[in-house]
Amino acid sequence: MKANILLNVEVISKNNGRRHGLVKSLVVVNHVLQYLVINPGGILSKAEFFKPESIVDVNYKRLIIEDDKDIIRVKRKMVKAYLEEAFPLMNYPVVDKNGELFGRVANATIEAKTYRISEYEISKSFFDDLDHGYGIIKASELTYQDQILSYEKAMFNPEFKNQGTGIANRLLGVK
Repeated sequence: MKANILLNVEVISKNNGRRHGLVKSLVVVNHVLQYLVINPGGILSKAEFFKPESIVDVNYKRLIIEDDKDIIRVKRKMVKAYLEEAFPLMNYPVVDKNGELFGRVANATIEAKTYRISEYEISKSFFDDLDHGYGIIKASELTYQDQILSYEKAMFNPEFKNQGTGIANRLLGVK
């Protein structure tokens, strides 16, 4: 499944139908989806998140979890300790082996049973996305260390695959 399916959907408990809020962020550790962060609303609310194993069903409008007990509620000060080696998936910067920023994570492919990320879709720039579409990098070619996601090759590596054609090619027929 694509990661963007899990974002901005309403979280609902199956056991009592309670609505918890919208999924606002996906937290990844070692290329595995660890938590989905909920924005419950309210100034004094606690941070809420849950493990992907709690998901019963998901579509573009709602995400159903088994039970209210699956949601972890902590004070905002404690979130950093809880998610120390994690990074938010979407819009995270990616650097090449020379430390040069060349894109941001636009989406990812998540395996259904293991929640392991097999590949990342990288947006290099708005205009490049229009011309060529997103680039695709296998998760095995990216490392996360010291809060940086690094591609093991140079950014202009010819092996960097593009996802189909860009929007300009699809809509306007530009070659």
